[in-house]
Amino acid sequence: MNEHLIRLKSIISKSAFNVSPRYSVNIDFKNVFVPDTGVLLYNLDVSEAANEQGLSPEEVLSRLTPAFQRENTKWTQQMQITFVENLLSGCETKIHFYDLSSAEHDMDNCLILDGLQRLTAIAAYQEGQFPVFGDLYWDMVKSGGIFPRLNLLLNIYQFESDKEACEFYIQMNKGITHNEDDLKPAYAFLDA
Repeated sequence: MNEHLIRLKSIISKSAFNVSPRYSVNIDFKNVFVPDTGVLLYNLDVSEAANEQGLSPEEVLSRLTPAFQRENTKWTQQMQITFVENLLSGCETKIHFYDLSSAEHDMDNCLILDGLQRLTAIAAYQEGQFPVFGDLYWDMVKSGGIFPRLNLLLNIYQFESDKEACEFYIQMNKGITHNEDDLKPAYAFLDA
């Protein structure tokens, strides 16, 4: 192998992206935040709290969000509307969760790694904060069979530590979707 390929292989092998998801599953749009289904299947503590306390989707998100995430207020309501309209029209999206590797947990204590803005948009729509396609609120459409192929794919990664997950999060977003201010919580998390 020439020097350039050796260097490239070295860079790739050290990259956080060299980790692939351990598990991928399609999530039912209607049940994203319903206890014992959707994303709550992958965090037993939050699912139990949602069952016992009747947590709203926003409260579920708050409990699934690790300290290193940026705030979930980065998208305007128009961005949220457009995203949900695209989803309902069949656009694919991926949400990334992570769990820590241990004998005690088997993907049952997962937290959001990437996709907080997308999940926030879905939660806001399901809480009736805005209509889509002009005048269609969640309450009007949730029981109908209008959800053709909603492609909400959940990838679950496993890391040895929250620090390793945070480093992955930074590498995944730095200079692309997150500015330096967005990454301040992640840097502070690593320093703590």
